[in-house]
Amino acid sequence: MCKILGYGEDALTLWALKHRTSEILESFHDRTAPSDCLIFYRPSFGRSGGEDTAEFGEFDAILVSSECIYLIESKWGNLSRFNEDRIAIRSEQELRHRIFSWYITHWDEKYCKNWESFEKEHQYDFQKEFKGRQ
Repeated sequence: MCKILGYGEDALTLWALKHRTSEILESFHDRTAPSDCLIFYRPSFGRSGGEDTAEFGEFDAILVSSECIYLIESKWGNLSRFNEDRIAIRSEQELRHRIFSWYITHWDEKYCKNWESFEKEHQYDFQKEFKGRQ
């Protein structure tokens, strides 16, 4: 087995997902076995994009359990200066979470093989919620 060397939040995220998924799930009182989870590491939905674009950026990871979908943004720098339980994320990161959550809430099995149908049926509501986005 070869060793993988890494530094920073990406390496820490990969390590945590590989070695501590059970603790992550437990912290959210999620009873799903790690072996029953699906993990997407660094999934990209295009660059963060500006107005009038469909892209909304990259998560550090997405963890899907039988109980929940966890949208993960990792933070690394200056952890010692944070005394609070929560660390603020940038506005584009918050928007990324809102857009993805909107898709999950509005998605239905009938759209599995037909993105165009989903897009057509929900375009007005999406643009109303996320002005300037396609």
